[in-house]
Amino acid sequence: MEKEFSQAEEYNQQGRSFYGLDKYKEAMDMYQKAEREDPMLIDTYLNMVELYIITSKLNDAKAVLEKVFMIDKNNGEALFHLGNIAYMENDLEAARSYYTKSMNSGYSDPIVLYHLGSLYLDMGDLGNALFYYGKTIKADPYNSGARLRKIEILITQEKYEEALRSSDELIEVRPDTFEGYHYKFVTLLGLDRAEEGDKVLEYAMELFPKDLGFVYDKIKYYEHIDDYASALNLIDERFSKDKEGWNPIRKEKAKILFSNENFDEAKILLKEILSEEYDDEMCYCLMHLHIGYEEYNEVLECCAKIIEHNSENENQSEYYYSAVYYQAACYKKMGNSVVAQQKYAEAQKLFRFACSAHHDNLILYLYRALCYRELKNYDKAFEMIEYIINISDGNLSEAFYVRSLLNTDINEEIKAKTDMDKALSMNKTLKEILM
Repeated sequence: MEKEFSQAEEYNQQGRSFYGLDKYKEAMDMYQKAEREDPMLIDTYLNMVELYIITSKLNDAKAVLEKVFMIDKNNGEALFHLGNIAYMENDLEAARSYYTKSMNSGYSDPIVLYHLGSLYLDMGDLGNALFYYGKTIKADPYNSGARLRKIEILITQEKYEEALRSSDELIEVRPDTFEGYHYKFVTLLGLDRAEEGDKVLEYAMELFPKDLGFVYDKIKYYEHIDDYASALNLIDERFSKDKEGWNPIRKEKAKILFSNENFDEAKILLKEILSEEYDDEMCYCLMHLHIGYEEYNEVLECCAKIIEHNSENENQSEYYYSAVYYQAACYKKMGNSVVAQQKYAEAQKLFRFACSAHHDNLILYLYRALCYRELKNYDKAFEMIEYIINISDGNLSEAFYVRSLLNTDINEEIKAKTDMDKALSMNKTLKEILM
């Protein structure tokens, strides 16, 4: 025998139906009827809170939650909603506290675990984010969001084997969604198993023939195997007549043209892109093209744009630091040694502070070493390079290249040749990368 609803419960059910159709005013009318019918029914207030939160009326939501706590001071779902409100107000510590209290109260909805995972992800605590996404998946195996976030973190950490297993699990529980196949392809590329990745793509493209995301993945596959001609042909075939798809993909085309040494064509496309919208990465690529053509006034223009754009942002992009270094190097190439020395000195100070904030970014230490070299502070320059070589286990070719330059400066020709041979055996294009 079906349970008989009270009048207040029926109003709540009708309100939820309106809510599901995004008819929020009608939903609230029903919830208010339910409140008048039975002021002690907590579900009514929780429904109101959910509606207020989704419409960003956070103060109204807090006021309604006070009514819940007057009836049940330890209500777990209400504590969860307080966590959501704190999260939306960017009070992450308060959000964490409320989510934890919600779980401790016995509220067992897996959504609390998922929100905790997302909270830790926003806080940069990837270990705890993985822990709570894992608990979410255990409690709710069909939670695609938790599985996706977990895979993304694992890829960021270059834990490709674990990411591959997680991608297979996502495909198993959600075979009708594209994300599992996409991330399986990405992880296989990370494992340098490109041919297996291509087979996954071919299968996925049969399942989802209209999904352009897999066309993007196919382009990435061609780039990975250095088949730039096929990548360019696919871009022109699928996107050149589609204005909506062309705008985002043309940036990728510009990078491929650059990698394939189609410099003239890349230059034209980069200028076209930048004439319509500013983009750090595109400006950086154009800067390097101008360096190759020895167009130093144009190099300075690109550096100035990157520096100006990033000076307005709280967090500078990786291209900002490159622009600061190349600006100084460009003045040296132009024969303006006075300005060059000033810029190198300013850059060295900037890179020193940047290394403290981004100690895992070894390129910053490389730029510091180059600046110290120009400032004739060879002890500090060698110190930076030795740190890079030791911390990277000798896997950064640029470090050996710069150490070769330093040894040449101090007339250690045998050491210089040894380092240069090692650097160029690892990366033959180094002389074109560093001025």
